[in-house]
Amino acid sequence: MAMKKYMVSVPDEMVKALEKEQKERLLETVPETIRIILSDHFRRKSQNKEK
Repeated sequence: MAMKKYMVSVPDEMVKALEKEQKERLLETVPETIRIILSDHFRRKSQNKEK
């Protein structure tokens, strides 16, 4: 699977929320946390469309 990289700027509040989520999910990095959150979001969105 080909991957693209994106550089984004986020406010301090979002950084804190991502770091908290990272610790709760026991993930190693913030980028990994973002990928998991996005994956969960799109999976739920897809499941809702099927209903």
